[in-house]
Amino acid sequence: MPKNASRSGYKNFLSTSEDDCLLTAKVYPRDVQIKFSTPKRPCPVISEIAKRKAAKRSKIIHFSNRSAKRLRHVIRNSESLWKVFITLTYPESYPCNGKETKKHFNAFLQCLRRKGIKFVWVLEFQARGAPHYHIIASGFIPKEELSERWYKIVGSGDENHLKAGTQIQSIKSKKHLYGYLSNYIKKLSQKIPPKEFEAVGRFWGASRNILVFEMFQSIGHYYKLSRMIKLLRRWYKAHLRGFGIKWKWKGQGFTALDGALPMKKLKEMNC
Repeated sequence: MPKNASRSGYKNFLSTSEDDCLLTAKVYPRDVQIKFSTPKRPCPVISEIAKRKAAKRSKIIHFSNRSAKRLRHVIRNSESLWKVFITLTYPESYPCNGKETKKHFNAFLQCLRRKGIKFVWVLEFQARGAPHYHIIASGFIPKEELSERWYKIVGSGDENHLKAGTQIQSIKSKKHLYGYLSNYIKKLSQKIPPKEFEAVGRFWGASRNILVFEMFQSIGHYYKLSRMIKLLRRWYKAHLRGFGIKWKWKGQGFTALDGALPMKKLKEMNC
């Protein structure tokens, strides 16, 4: 067995066929995603009922670490888009049902869509139990228009809420962006819904098609494909070592943070 192929990866992808494994590399503006899979083959016809059952998602009850990683990935690889932070809060009286708050929030997002503004949003809960939304957006909105729009959507009727129910702040730098992002991802306690809050739904979301990437694919034996990414794996291990992080490849797919530039250089060198 080649030294650079792990036993776990070997067991997962070993086959009698030499062309049984598919390597997919997605090169984003900052990161690279590597994935091993089996090439698509014709499959039996699946009934519509079976498709609906397979597509049904489990009930969302908390903000998971896996979800946080996906959020970071989206923001890291679309960082050039973002211009402002927006915060939306509720007045003293607020709904305790996720479906109702999302209805309000979607009405606000529709305003951003009409202006051609891209966005990523995160749901949190204040100490008093009220939901509030953090948004990073690709375009600026006047504070007066922002406040009045949210005030009317939620039917507040509270003049104090009109003045203080929204915030908008320019993103000064990438450091500012990631500092803000780190703060509200770390505050997991604010992403735990109060007991009286029902049907919380999704904790974050984003505009469609904000991620741009190049995709490269190759089919072959697992050993051959694992050798193709050997230099990238070595670079990534050394890259993380610089931050005091030990990383060991497990013979499967992985995401190489900041791996886009090395990947492009390897491609130029035909490696």
